Amino acid sequence: MACHFIRWDATTDSLRTHRLSSDVIEQTSGFSAKRRRRFLQGRILLAEMMFYLYGIPQLPAIATTPTGRPCFADSHLPDFSLAYAGNTIGVLLSLEGKVGLDIEVMRARGQNLLRQYLSSTENAWITAQYDRLEAETQLWSIRQSVLKLSGLSNSEQGSLHLHPFSGHLRSSIAPNVQVMSDAEEYLCWACAHEPGLNRLICWQYDESQGLQKCREISKQSLPPSTHFLKLTTSPRWQAKSTD
Repeated sequence: MACHFIRWDATTDSLRTHRLSSDVIEQTSGFSAKRRRRFLQGRILLAEMMFYLYGIPQLPAIATTPTGRPCFADSHLPDFSLAYAGNTIGVLLSLEGKVGLDIEVMRARGQNLLRQYLSSTENAWITAQYDRLEAETQLWSIRQSVLKLSGLSNSEQGSLHLHPFSGHLRSSIAPNVQVMSDAEEYLCWACAHEPGLNRLICWQYDESQGLQKCREISKQSLPPSTHFLKLTTSPRWQAKSTD
């Protein structure tokens, strides 16, 4: 199943809000300047992709699930996930199933936080990597993408187990999830999709150039980098989850 991953490395504070309704803009009237900019940038990016792919000229109404996860009010429209890191805004969307996106800037995290959530297997994989900070950030991004797909918070980290050495994962909440992830110069990203992620179509948005397709990641394509990871639920774990 294909997902669309769109990134915007925003270099200006100017906002083209012509695809947003007045209600969406009015919603930000009480926000701080930073929160307002990020909120609108995410909606602008989502609106541009909905127009490009489906010809919808204005961003459809967005609702919120009981867990706080945003989604389109019309359930027939694609599922989506928003992420922010530094000046980078990202959107992941798919017409089938659920998606979760996380983007993380590489920075040192408190050791207590890592010890609390990472398993011995994950810590062994981190230790085996050349750059520990990069490895920690990438696994954290993978974890967050699955939690966002499921509408869960960090308190539910115990529902997820990663086995990066074997390319497997196990989630008691999303038993068929798959994740693609990569580490770049200063950030890591992770795209999660349930029930599967066979194709990830990557896009870049620019204020002047608009949307441009960058690449497609699939079984047939070469990994985009040596840091690329794909984790998929093991059939053995799928069978256990249905027992």
